[in-house]
Amino acid sequence: MPSHDYLGREGFIQYTLEAYPVRLIGLDTLVSGEGHGELCTKRLIWLAARLAEQPTRPTLLFMHHPPFVTGIDHMDAKGLTGAHKLEALVRDYPNIERILCGHVHRPIFRRFGGTIASCCPSTAHQSELNLAGHASAAFVMEPPGYQLHLWKDGALITHTGVMGTYDGPYAFRTADRSIEG
Repeated sequence: MPSHDYLGREGFIQYTLEAYPVRLIGLDTLVSGEGHGELCTKRLIWLAARLAEQPTRPTLLFMHHPPFVTGIDHMDAKGLTGAHKLEALVRDYPNIERILCGHVHRPIFRRFGGTIASCCPSTAHQSELNLAGHASAAFVMEPPGYQLHLWKDGALITHTGVMGTYDGPYAFRTADRSIEG
């Protein structure tokens, strides 16, 4: 992506975007050739330096692998090493509004390090929601989804949507008047 100078050309692809009311920090969790992720010492030192630059500015962290156990065993087996160190670092920065992740292909939310961490659904297939221990890896063709994050009035609002064509919209109404207002 040559037009994206902020991505750098060597090493981990980690960056900040400063042009918005909320600061965006992207973390590289890739372990080349593997399914699990990692936040090694070098990546965490980089993050600590970025957080120290603006310790009060509202910030979103985003990365591929979630830093928490999801309860979906086959995905947790390919989780994120270094998550406990990330949690300690995040706890020191209450300005971190959210940690946004993918990897699991399901909408999942959890408290982590004093903030909310979430996974978004996939724009392709979803991982089967099977919380039974030792369930085999499987995916389902649930509707593709996404999350839209809106910064408004000093707070992050997250909407989860599904992709596709559906009937509607239909006005909300009772028999004799609108419910809308």
